[in-house]
Amino acid sequence: MSAGGRELGRDYTKLWLGNATSNLGDGVMFVAAPLLASMLTENPLLVAGVSVAYTLPRIFTSMVTGVLVDRADRRMLMVSVNAARAVLTALLGCGVLFGFASLWFLYAVFVGLGVLETAADNSAFALLPSVVADEQLDRANARIVSAQLVADEFVGPPLGGFLFGVAAALPILFDAATFAGAAICVLLLRGRFREHTERRTSRTTVWRDMASGVRLLRRHPLLKWLTVMFGLVSIAYMIPFSVLVLFAQDRLGLREVGYGFLLAASALGGLLGTAVAERARRRLGRGTTTLAAVALGGLAYLVIATTTNVVLVGAMLALYIFHAVVWSVSVTSLRQELIPDDLRGRVNGAHKTIGLIGLTCGAPIGGLLAPEFGLTAPFWVAGALLLVVALAFVRVLDNAAIERARSAKRAHSR
Repeated sequence: MSAGGRELGRDYTKLWLGNATSNLGDGVMFVAAPLLASMLTENPLLVAGVSVAYTLPRIFTSMVTGVLVDRADRRMLMVSVNAARAVLTALLGCGVLFGFASLWFLYAVFVGLGVLETAADNSAFALLPSVVADEQLDRANARIVSAQLVADEFVGPPLGGFLFGVAAALPILFDAATFAGAAICVLLLRGRFREHTERRTSRTTVWRDMASGVRLLRRHPLLKWLTVMFGLVSIAYMIPFSVLVLFAQDRLGLREVGYGFLLAASALGGLLGTAVAERARRRLGRGTTTLAAVALGGLAYLVIATTTNVVLVGAMLALYIFHAVVWSVSVTSLRQELIPDDLRGRVNGAHKTIGLIGLTCGAPIGGLLAPEFGLTAPFWVAGALLLVVALAFVRVLDNAAIERARSAKRAHSR
């Protein structure tokens, strides 16, 4: 860990290391899972079903896991979730190793991993403000995202491909080991993170807890619009990315290796975003930074729609991922600061549900636009949508509005 990471404290270092370790396993599994599915079936639809099994349950469980995050000791919940993920992936690895794995077994494991991933992400979101101060959230989130990009985009996929080539079970067992390592890192955090649970009553139900999170989100003058914006940005993200591989093949003439390099180049923009997100927020203000990032993403999509130059497309994809990271760091830190601690899991669960629905809606929109209007149409539509979002939220998300919301939160905390 860098000296900068140590400035955020030893507990942050442990949390960062746990996230980085599990992200490395995710990057390995990202390559191993479809390869394993292709060994079990030659049906492309059934191979794609692995992704559906992983993502679809998250829509229906995000709010429920948010309640759990607000009821439990968040540190121990993260430990338990990572331990459960280690057991699930170890079972799958043993199934591959000893020959009893089937496609349906793979689906079942990924349904479980999807639910556990939702709980892990929500726990990490809710736990971080208890580990670092509010003014350090941008830096802390940026470094977590940076580690995630390196692990998911640069190190994990090639490592996963290499390990799968040695033995199909090896990357899966490696993933299990990373989850176990993440559980140990979080277990080493000092203190208890459940002060809010002491105020609970036995009459509280899961449904009432979920409703209270939705109610705060709906009534908050800023959080509700951040959630609406998140849903729209999620739709815009997935519209072109659902057909990006076809765009790369048919418009740019890239094959598999070239497409991989294109994605790797785009991830470099994300690393740049983690480096400048905090500085941009300090210089421009959080509202201006967030809106400018969204506008940059829209412009990047529009440029891609006009060109077949591979280098320019790579640069614009890097600019798009740059926008996505700056947007994510800025908005995540703001939400962590504004949401009351005892509601953080539930409100974040509702917020994430809207984003997941947006991603789910964006993919078929892209799939419908491309054959009807051409492969550039998804980029035109998504780029225009992002620019409209940036303009529509200028008054809602300006620096003054954000400062008013932060001041109200500080006054209420007293």
